Amino acid sequence: MSTASTISQSPDRRVSEGLGLWEPKRALTLEAARAHTQRIKLMRYVLIGLSVVLVGILIWQFLSDRGGFDPISDPTESVKMVNPRYSGRTGDGLPFYLTADTAVRRMEDRNTVLLQKPVLEFIRTRGAESSAVIAKTGSYNDMDKVLELNTDVNLQTDDGNSCDTTHARIFNVEKRIEGDEPIDCTGGFGQVSGQTYEIQDDYKTFVFKNGMVARLERGSDVADSTPIDTDAEFDFSFGGSGPVDIVATTGIYKGNFTDLEGNVRIDQEGSIITADQMDIFRVQQDGAVEGSVKLGAIQKIDAEGNFRYITAENDIRGSKGVYEREKSLMTVTGDVIVVQPGGNRYEAQKLTYNTKSGAVRFSGKCLGQNCDAGERVAIIIPGKN
Repeated sequence: MSTASTISQSPDRRVSEGLGLWEPKRALTLEAARAHTQRIKLMRYVLIGLSVVLVGILIWQFLSDRGGFDPISDPTESVKMVNPRYSGRTGDGLPFYLTADTAVRRMEDRNTVLLQKPVLEFIRTRGAESSAVIAKTGSYNDMDKVLELNTDVNLQTDDGNSCDTTHARIFNVEKRIEGDEPIDCTGGFGQVSGQTYEIQDDYKTFVFKNGMVARLERGSDVADSTPIDTDAEFDFSFGGSGPVDIVATTGIYKGNFTDLEGNVRIDQEGSIITADQMDIFRVQQDGAVEGSVKLGAIQKIDAEGNFRYITAENDIRGSKGVYEREKSLMTVTGDVIVVQPGGNRYEAQKLTYNTKSGAVRFSGKCLGQNCDAGERVAIIIPGKN
């Protein structure tokens, strides 16, 4: 029984042992699988977290590079060009050329390009050398051919004029420049400043507006040889041989002709002329470059409206005054009044004054202690004859 029982039970034990041997292994494998699944999930969360952190870092870096703006390309910028070159012709067929370091065209205004360090080269007169305008920044409308310059604007013309300003609006076809900022110019017309300005007439006429100040120096501004005698040469203008200082509301310089308007005052070594309006004519010769001129001493001054001529010896007033350099003669007309330091006062309708000898001659009605009714009176200023 026992043996049979042992024998009959052996297969069960073997089965049990077999099952016993399998079951523990199966249990360990399931636990390992569950642990593996947990590790996979954990790693997935870690990777997702790292991805989020990395994306956040990339966005922060991009925003930092963009200065804090939304990381989108500038929708207004269309084209950026390096070393661009534009060309065209003026109304009279002369060429002009515009270059720059860079040019940017924006979608909001496709006709205009923004320029860095623009340089405009142009010709004022056929046969003359080229002139140039340079600036730090600017913009160019290539449809209207209008150049707007800003910051450190410098104009150099072929006849030696040099101007500095912070704004210039150049109409290339019309050959005209206007500016809304102060300008300082040096050239054949002397040294001139204005609060605003225009350069017209093929870049030949300079208009200084809203308050102009000028100085005409003797020397480089005076022609080397003029059709004036040596003695007159030393009478540079109307009051000696020193510089001539000019103040007016508006000054228009065109070749040898200068038109001054509004509270005009010119001063040379204490001799002063004031008037509402004044025309000045200067000695003119052809310059070294074709089409350019060289200016010299003042030949004539034609002043109207509240005319006044003041020296140490005389205070002469009238409606109009004309100074002729070659004749050393000042002619004053219209309710003339002469006041002298000693208290003498003379009135007449016309007066002539010799700026060299100091002789004053009246014609017309003269009222004063040295006047004889109906007769001309000559007054010699002490120290002048």
